[in-house]
Amino acid sequence: MRFLTNINNNNNNVNSNSSYDSSNLLIYKYTRSFNITFKKDIKFIQILFPSFTIFCVTFFFSLLLYLCFFCLEAFYFNRKNPLFIDEDVLKRFGLNRFYISNNYQYYKLITATLFHSSIWNLIINTYYLMNIGIVVEKSYGKVQYIMIMLLSTLCGHLLMLATSPCADVHMGITAILSGFMGLFLQEVVTNYKQLTDKWDVIGSFIFAVLSLYLTISMFAYNGNFVGNIGGIFGGFSYPYIFNKESFNGPQKNVKITFVTLTLLLIIGTFISLIFVKC
Repeated sequence: MRFLTNINNNNNNVNSNSSYDSSNLLIYKYTRSFNITFKKDIKFIQILFPSFTIFCVTFFFSLLLYLCFFCLEAFYFNRKNPLFIDEDVLKRFGLNRFYISNNYQYYKLITATLFHSSIWNLIINTYYLMNIGIVVEKSYGKVQYIMIMLLSTLCGHLLMLATSPCADVHMGITAILSGFMGLFLQEVVTNYKQLTDKWDVIGSFIFAVLSLYLTISMFAYNGNFVGNIGGIFGGFSYPYIFNKESFNGPQKNVKITFVTLTLLLIIGTFISLIFVKC
């Protein structure tokens, strides 16, 4: 099932005021995917990653994250804490307002996603990436999936930098994971009136959000609250912005609104980085 099919089906459900099958929601596909771990004839890797498939962007992106970490660990080995990256190195490769605003290192808005402060931070982040990301990728397709990650990263990192003190350092894929939460929320909001089991869906969403943020918040340099909100907004906005049919349909005003808000967020925060120096 691909992106436009999802959107068109949602619109048809809204127009016909019929009930919506909650099993089609991403949040349900994610939470129910763990049911496979109770089966006897499963592969070992499916115990950790129930939706695992090797031929997907998520898997190779996760491998890239591990490669970047171990390369950084090898070149800048920390003798005192071998499984942690030194803070001075984190400032060079992570999101730091001073380096980005004063030294014009805007490429770090994207490249900082590839680095993590410790092996434990990386393991937890990639665990959620593999479990949530594969579900999203299967529903939206590889190209749309990459675009979702890019939009969530830009919205999250720009808003994070615009509100962070100059000394703070952030890195990792928290903005991407927040974007996935935004996608979950968008589907729930869009189909809320047609859902027959609203409380079950809401409970599943709350479980997904709490389990994610309570875990990743334990690690330093793993983003901040405002950056997470930016990532959620990017994921929430994506289906409205890139639905080609909505310019001619009843959701035209909604699409224009989200396009405008997203542009204001990206342009406004980027301008603040250019003119407001540390």
